[in-house]
Amino acid sequence: MLRGILEKSQKFNFLGNPPIDDHIRNAMGFAQVIHEFTGENQKGKIYDLGSGGGVPALVLIEKLKEWEFVLIERKEKRADFLFEAISDLNASERVTIVCDEAENTARNEKFSFGADFVTARSFGPPAITAECACRLLKLNGFLVVSEPPSNTDRWVHEKLSLTGLNPIKHTKFNDSNFQVLQQLQHPSDGLPRRAGVTRKRPLW
Repeated sequence: MLRGILEKSQKFNFLGNPPIDDHIRNAMGFAQVIHEFTGENQKGKIYDLGSGGGVPALVLIEKLKEWEFVLIERKEKRADFLFEAISDLNASERVTIVCDEAENTARNEKFSFGADFVTARSFGPPAITAECACRLLKLNGFLVVSEPPSNTDRWVHEKLSLTGLNPIKHTKFNDSNFQVLQQLQHPSDGLPRRAGVTRKRPLW
């Protein structure tokens, strides 16, 4: 079922060209990172930024059966695809899909400061990802980002402190690289800025 859904996503050009197995392996890397920071038996809430193609979100939903999820996707067609996918996976009771900008979602009291983990794959550069994630995370929660193969210093910048996030580990699973950041302080009141500004004028 999951493979068929991801194949459909790829056919719709919601998912990149690499083989489906590569996408699944990358998503399983997210699951391993989450297990590393929680232990096998814990549960909580995972928010996924830019969920449109379904990776890692749909794979994590299948893998982490005890967890609740919020999938954030600004494009309506992709959000509609996710609604259908979640129904097919019989996961509607523990998954919320938000069709809106991540910045707006972070400012929504229903979702702000609610995530134990925020996941991001191909969402945007570090400054944008950090700004959009920081108000979604609980204090001491974790942002997990799929990273390029070699660049390990993308998160080193003095303005990252405005988000309250701190890089704590760069790790590798299944040939994929991940940066883990922890929400050690509350973000500045002005973050995230309104949708569009984060991309036009990134923090760094």
